[in-house]
Amino acid sequence: MRYLPAVVAALLAGAVQAQEYTSYLGAWQGPFLFYVVQQDTGAQGPPVVHAGTLQIDPDGTVRGQVPGAGCTMAGSGVDFVSPTNASLELTMSGCEDTRFNGHFSGKLINNPVLRYASLRLSSMRSLDSGMAQVSAIMRR
Repeated sequence: MRYLPAVVAALLAGAVQAQEYTSYLGAWQGPFLFYVVQQDTGAQGPPVVHAGTLQIDPDGTVRGQVPGAGCTMAGSGVDFVSPTNASLELTMSGCEDTRFNGHFSGKLINNPVLRYASLRLSSMRSLDSGMAQVSAIMRR
């Protein structure tokens, strides 16, 4: 019986951590993968990874930074299917690789059980070299 409080505390801690992932709102961080895809041949050059952050406010305002790439992000997010996931419309600017400057659209999909979210953004403009994409596995 004396172990019961410890078991209950551990179960509650796990439930609280999972709740952190039941909404897309709030602060996110993780490695951002930058790559350019050409329809015929796949990836163009090696992907590049930089640490970054993303903040989604209750009013849907989105801002973020990927300092190693020189990128800042600004835009908006709305529910996608449920309040757990988001559709995002972002403008990236200041990127050292200018192919990543411009308007991006994508999704942030939460996995509350495994406690992470997957971000996938695609450029809304066509490049001679293909389409710029950004992906991330993010945590709270």
